[in-house]
Amino acid sequence: MNTERTVNSLSRLVELRERDVDRLTSELASQQAVRVRYVNNLERMEHLLATAAASDMGCPVLSSNSAHYKASLIDLISHHRRDLACHDADIEVSRQALITAALKHRSLGHVLQNKRHALHQQQHTREQKQQDQLATQAWSRARLHAHGIHYPANGSTS
Repeated sequence: MNTERTVNSLSRLVELRERDVDRLTSELASQQAVRVRYVNNLERMEHLLATAAASDMGCPVLSSNSAHYKASLIDLISHHRRDLACHDADIEVSRQALITAALKHRSLGHVLQNKRHALHQQQHTREQKQQDQLATQAWSRARLHAHGIHYPANGSTS
């Protein structure tokens, strides 16, 4: 019975690890989607910067305004790149956590499979012993019956 409890506990643990893997997979997918948005935003901002640089105004006020716009855009792009780098680091941490969780899940799955096999073997051995005992009893009774010794129906000897 101890092995059965172990198998049940391991089954629950494997199920929990599987949920962890699913949760981490979902989190990683969400982080990847955010990363795609970062990259798309960077591309748009770089396109805006290229467009602003191409349109040089003749008026000094407009040129000054354009220069401030470009400087602000460059600063924003720089911040966005730093944020993306931090986000990429977070993604890597999440990826490693997912790998670790998946390895734990797989390892526990193997242990569970081995324990189930051991439990099956124990049950088979127990059943075989019962069959052997019944066969021995039948053989003994047949032998005693052949020698003329009879037991009452309740199994006690007289």
